[in-house]
Amino acid sequence: MRGPKLVAVGLYIATFVAVGAVAPYINVFFESLGLSLGEIGILAAVLALVALIAAPVWGALADQLLGSRAALVVAALAAAALSAVVGLTNVVIVAVLFAILYQMVAPGLGPILDAYTLDLVGENRNRYSLFRAWGSAAFVVAVVVVGILVDATSLRALFGVLVVTLSVVAVLALLIPARTSTHAARSLGGVSEVLRARPLAAFLVASLIVWSANAMINAFFSIYLVSLNAPTVLVGSAWAVGALVEVPIMLAFPLIARRVALNRLLALGAVAFLARIVVLSLTSDPYVAAATFVLHGFGYALLLVGGVTYVAGLAPRGRAATAQGVFAGVAAGLAMALGPAVAGLVANATNLHTMFVVAAGVMAVGVIAMTIAVSSSRFAARPLPSGADQASTDAATAA
Repeated sequence: MRGPKLVAVGLYIATFVAVGAVAPYINVFFESLGLSLGEIGILAAVLALVALIAAPVWGALADQLLGSRAALVVAALAAAALSAVVGLTNVVIVAVLFAILYQMVAPGLGPILDAYTLDLVGENRNRYSLFRAWGSAAFVVAVVVVGILVDATSLRALFGVLVVTLSVVAVLALLIPARTSTHAARSLGGVSEVLRARPLAAFLVASLIVWSANAMINAFFSIYLVSLNAPTVLVGSAWAVGALVEVPIMLAFPLIARRVALNRLLALGAVAFLARIVVLSLTSDPYVAAATFVLHGFGYALLLVGGVTYVAGLAPRGRAATAQGVFAGVAAGLAMALGPAVAGLVANATNLHTMFVVAAGVMAVGVIAMTIAVSSSRFAARPLPSGADQASTDAATAA
């Protein structure tokens, strides 16, 4: 593996150590500050709405103004500084305010890094998963180590890990080229151009439903485990199990995608999410609940890598980072706003178990929507080629 690719691997590792330090524990942290389930749901919705705007904006900045290197450096350093404030303050309103500011910059890291990696692999887009797998592997280590660290010290320890790893992202980003071939277009209509691509728009709607239902569960999953008297290590280990399952699937994705059509892989990922929610709605055993992350990891790998590959194949020319930013804005932004907000309201009015049942219904709708959306694209209707420019040809002729 050559220099630029090694840098990309390092960036994924550092970025997802940061994600692993935060994702399983941040809502538990805000609960420790005194926020109720409903308030946590509202906060999660606000943070996700901010991410919805931030992800495509940073993607557009990378495409049209800053380039991947500068965008990654600025976003990573700003996120590190803002997260430090959240970790140091004891004032709830200050923690909430700076968490919102953090969401204005951190969501830009993913789409910019994805677009840069897709540029590295060129026409072999299905090889993107080989890089993303390093991120999932890093996530596994991070959630377990941070869980042990939190048990030994306090919840605030996660912010120390976050600041260090985001700083590493900034340093590594200095090693990548200022400009890549993904930065071809310079007009300001990138986001609207992406949304006008009909197969892509249909996929984004289906993704919104699927990822929203998934967010309903994940936003309160750690709190649910804690309510079942699960130790903090089990909370982190549950998230780690999901990532452990992701890694081999991501590594095998290029081979799988050459044998199974992309639309079937995406539909299968949504079905795995649904199966996980059904199991959660039927159990109150913390260890069985934690084990459902096996299904989550399976579905997540197919939906994330398949989604990035799908978006890359249908993105308008010169809009690589913008398109990935829009996808990230939907999956990690709008969905993360709608899901936790609805889940918080349902959980407050009833209980977490009833909320799981509601989430299962939403996910069932998502499975249908995803199946219909991806079936309309000829690009995704057959296994992906190993190279050449077939994907670009299919994208240009997609119905």
